[in-house]
Amino acid sequence: MNPDRQRQHSHRSLAWTLGLFFSIVIIVAGLAVFVLTEPNLDHQSTMALSLRLIGFLYPEANDSGSLVALARDAVFKNLDRYSGYLEPRELEQITEEFSGSYGGIGITIVAHPRGLMVMSVREGGPADRVGICIGDVIIRADTAELAGINAYLASFMLRGPEGTGISLDVARDNMADTLTFILTRERLKLIHVPYAGFTPSGAFYIRMLDFEAGAAFELAEILDTLFPGGEDSITGIILDLRGNPGGLLNEAVAIADIFLDEGFLIVGTKGRSRWQDETFHSTGNDVTGGLPMAIIVDRGSASASEIVSGALKYAGRAVLVGDTTFGKGLVQEHKGLGDGSGIRLTTSRYYFEGGIFLNDPEAPIDSAAGIPPDYCLLPMERKAFPRLLENSLLMRQFATAQRDEILLGPGLTGPSPEWFGEFVAYVRRSDFSYESELTELVRYTKDHVILRNSRDATVRAVKRLLALAREDDSRQIYEYRDYIKQRLYQIAVESKYGLARAYQDVIVPFRPEIRLAEKILSGLAAGAGEGSP
Repeated sequence: MNPDRQRQHSHRSLAWTLGLFFSIVIIVAGLAVFVLTEPNLDHQSTMALSLRLIGFLYPEANDSGSLVALARDAVFKNLDRYSGYLEPRELEQITEEFSGSYGGIGITIVAHPRGLMVMSVREGGPADRVGICIGDVIIRADTAELAGINAYLASFMLRGPEGTGISLDVARDNMADTLTFILTRERLKLIHVPYAGFTPSGAFYIRMLDFEAGAAFELAEILDTLFPGGEDSITGIILDLRGNPGGLLNEAVAIADIFLDEGFLIVGTKGRSRWQDETFHSTGNDVTGGLPMAIIVDRGSASASEIVSGALKYAGRAVLVGDTTFGKGLVQEHKGLGDGSGIRLTTSRYYFEGGIFLNDPEAPIDSAAGIPPDYCLLPMERKAFPRLLENSLLMRQFATAQRDEILLGPGLTGPSPEWFGEFVAYVRRSDFSYESELTELVRYTKDHVILRNSRDATVRAVKRLLALAREDDSRQIYEYRDYIKQRLYQIAVESKYGLARAYQDVIVPFRPEIRLAEKILSGLAAGAGEGSP
C-alpha cells in the first residue's frame, strides 16, 4: 500500500476509534447521571431490600409477588377509578373486542366503594334480559366480594366462555335493596348498529350500541345507501345513543365528522403535558346536507357517546333528547410493560367548542355531571313501579308464554286487549308487591310513631292514610298501562321475529323518547323550534 494512503487510513481508523470511545464515554456518563438522579431507581432499590428483609425476618409473609401486588394496587388507588394495572389476560381482554365478539354478560362497569357500578347494559344481552339496570352496584360475583377490586380485574371475572353461568348479588336504590341474578354468559357479537329505519313521520332513526372498531364505517355504509344523491323526503335524523358506553376516540371523531361540514371543532384533549394536547376538527361535508338532527341520550351514554353528543350539540348541529349523560370526560391509554402485562392510565380530559369540559381540567375528579339534554324526558324505566316490574321478569315470562295470543290481538293502537287483563291477573297471583315511598313512610309512622300517641283520632287518621296509599300502589299497574302493553308486545315480537322487527313494529313507533324527537325534528324542519316540554 502507498505510504501516504496507509497514513491516511491509519488516521481515519484512529479518528473512528476515538469517536467511538468518546461516544461510549458520553453514553456511560449519561447513564450514570440517570442512575444518580432518577428517584424511582432509588425507590426500587429500597423496595427490593425491604422484600429481602421481610423474607428473612418475617418468613411467614414471604410471598414477594403478593406483597408487590398489594403495593401496586395501592399506587393505582391513589389515581382515579379508570386507571389500573392490567394482568396479561386483562390486557388481552381489552383488545379482544377487535376480533368482533367476546364472551360475557353485556355490561360495562366502573369502580364503586361497595363493588362495581353498572354504567351501561347492552340491549338484548344476558344482563338486560334478567333485569340488571344502569346504576346497580354489583357487590358479589359468585363467591367473590368485589369491593375494592380494580374494575378491569373484575371485568375479567365477569367475562368467560360462552355457556358458563355466574351469580351476581346487586345492590339497588342507594343500597336499600339487594337482589341476586343468575346469568349465563354468551358470545356477544359487536353489532354496532342493530337497527336503522324510518319513523312514521319520515325521520331516519339509527340505533347505535357502541363505538368500538368499525362503528364509523358501519354507520357510513348505512348513510351511503340512504343518501346516494340527496333525499328530500327525509324529515331529519335521530341517532339513539341510550345505554351506549362509548369505545374508541377515533371512532367517535369519525362519526361526528359524518354530520359536520368542514372546520368545526369535534373535540379537543388537554393532557398533563402540552405534548398530550390535541384537537380534532371536521374535515369534509355533512352527508345529510344539514337535515335537522336529534340525539337520544340517557345516564348510560358515556365516554365516546358523550364526545359525539357534545360535539354535535355545541357545534349547533343537533339537539339532545332524554336524560343527562353519564359524565366521563376522560381519555385513557393502554401501555404494555414488556412482560405481557400493562397499565391503563387516564392521560387527558376532553373538551368541546367554547372550552366546555365535562371534567374540570384543574381538579383531580374522575366523574362529572354529564351533558344536559335540550329536551328532558326521563326514561320510564327509571320510575319506581316500572323498574320494579321489569326486575321481577314477570313481563318477559308472560309475554314469552302468551306470545301468539299477544300477536294475534288488536295491537297497541286500539283499546286494551284481553291479554292485558290476563297479565294483571298473572301479576296478582305472583309474589310481586309494590310499596311506594309514601306507603313506606306512613307504615313506619303507624308502627313506630303513633305507639307514643294513644289518641284514637291520630291512630284512625294514620291507618286511613295507609289504606289510601296502598290503594294507590295497587292502581300503579293501570297508571302505567300503555308502557306495560308496549313492553309485552315488544317482547312477544322480539321472541318470534327478532330484535329488528321489534324495533320496526314497536320501539320506533311507540317509544316516548323517539316520538318526542320526531316532534322536535318536525318543528325544526318547519323552521319553528319548540320549547322544552
